[in-house]
Amino acid sequence: MDRIGRYRILGELGRGAMGVVYKAQDSKIGRTVAIKTIRLSDLTERRERARLRERLFREAQSAGILSHPNIVTIYDVQEEGETAYVFMEFVDGPTLDSVIHSVTPSQELILSVLRQTAAALDYAHNKGIVHRDIKPANIMIGENGTAKITDFGVAKLVSQQMTQTGTMMGTPSYMSPEQIEGRQLDGRSDQFSLAVIAYEMVTGEKPFVAESLPPLLFKIVREEPASPQRLNPTLGAMLPAAILKGLSKKSSERYSSCTEFVEAVVVAARSTPGWQPLPHGSVEELPTVSATTADTAGATGAGKQTPAPQLVMPPLRNRPPRLDDDRRGKRRKRLGMLPFAVMMLAAFAVLGVFVAASRGWIPALNSLPVFGAGGQPSSNPPKAADEPPVPAKPSPLSGAPAPLPDQAPAGQEAATPPAAVNPQSGSPAAEPEPTPPGVTEPESLARKPAPAQLRVRSTSVAVRTAPGGARVTVDDNGGNSCYTPCSLELAAGRHILKFSLTGYRDEVRTIEAPAETAVEVSLSQPSGSLFITTKPEGAAIYIDGRHLPQTTPSTITLPAGQHRLRLELNGRKVEQMVEIKDRHILEATIQF
Repeated sequence: MDRIGRYRILGELGRGAMGVVYKAQDSKIGRTVAIKTIRLSDLTERRERARLRERLFREAQSAGILSHPNIVTIYDVQEEGETAYVFMEFVDGPTLDSVIHSVTPSQELILSVLRQTAAALDYAHNKGIVHRDIKPANIMIGENGTAKITDFGVAKLVSQQMTQTGTMMGTPSYMSPEQIEGRQLDGRSDQFSLAVIAYEMVTGEKPFVAESLPPLLFKIVREEPASPQRLNPTLGAMLPAAILKGLSKKSSERYSSCTEFVEAVVVAARSTPGWQPLPHGSVEELPTVSATTADTAGATGAGKQTPAPQLVMPPLRNRPPRLDDDRRGKRRKRLGMLPFAVMMLAAFAVLGVFVAASRGWIPALNSLPVFGAGGQPSSNPPKAADEPPVPAKPSPLSGAPAPLPDQAPAGQEAATPPAAVNPQSGSPAAEPEPTPPGVTEPESLARKPAPAQLRVRSTSVAVRTAPGGARVTVDDNGGNSCYTPCSLELAAGRHILKFSLTGYRDEVRTIEAPAETAVEVSLSQPSGSLFITTKPEGAAIYIDGRHLPQTTPSTITLPAGQHRLRLELNGRKVEQMVEIKDRHILEATIQF
């Protein structure tokens, strides 16, 4: 094939299960584009073809209303016979997935990609679109370092409620818990996926890994990931905390926007300037899947190929996998457990006999002599069933009641332990209630003097902020607060610290006492984003008289408040005031 309509084919960019992605040139205007072809004829069922065709045109509809420098532009979508064509912006660069698998990304690249991706996602969310499949394979990196999100094929127009019941789309390793559970989605679902990418770029590993799909989905919904600091000790404490907040199971506990999440990551990264990302590990990535059908063409919207979706086990590293490996492994595991199971059954049987005998459930065994120390028969005959029990030290097998603390062997005087003292008040602590007669109490739980560390009632926690002077409130209790730098006396357990300072955003931290004895928080000033486009493009940008290195179109993060914007292009100047609101994106379009 050398032409598709008026487009001349320049080469092949990728090949998927249902089509090919070509690099082509528009013969009329000379623009280079990427063309994704999708063979609808590969689906034999009419209903599947109709669903795929609907999804294809939904991709164009979703992306068609988005115009952002960090989103791949969809130019057109056409259908000819049993083949569909998507004409889109060509990005001359690799995917983020290929970058992080081939080289160790630098700090600058990681933070730049996160910032650009967050700005694009917040822009789409403000338009009512949730991408639902944010992953490294859907983020392109251009020659100039520009990150561009592609493949809005599984994007959801929130206003149109287009989610189908029972349909799960996306890439499992990057899905949010609410997406897996089929709940209502908003922009915080994409934030969770972005946090997975951040975790992977700084540690070299995904936060959730499993050998098959069901345990992977369970981990994402129910299990907390390992702290990034455990995998990469150079990260310090603040950066892992920011990433883990973006990975919260409940969307309400994440940041309010993707930009806010990335800003927290940037502040945390600056607080530990010596941290270094780790190279990508060897964890296999599960393919993109849909619970009802496979993906459309197995290729990204910008012309990069992804594997055909299959629910298969990751291959072994030393040899090609065989189909019967799983069955053989399970059979060997069952045979290996057989001797252990037999031994456990025998042990439980013996244990049951001794317990039954000690409780008098087996009369025949009660008549047997009781052996004491050294294997000699005991001089104490067994007591009748109606005699009151005499407390004695329990046998590990008998389960007999333990002696009360004030009892002593015959002929000896009971020792009176000193009264426990409350370390806070200095008064004697309350005496524990005695165990009622006949109630079994395991030896490990018998009352003993509490260790010193268990008698500690409070812990001194040093609190610092940058800048200082912030008010710290504990557990939303105004009576327990201080101004940084300061120390707080906290009882053992989990506490929520709220940091407030005029001119800065409120911050919240959760700590565990006495495990944590110091807290450091970098406060950030309120800020928003300014998205500038001009016609024509390429205008120089000045903010408050300061010349910026980038040109239009561009997204700029600015402190909240009034700013003077000046644009210059071909000797012409346009100047105006703009107001930036905290955590908002302001769009400015200038016509020269």
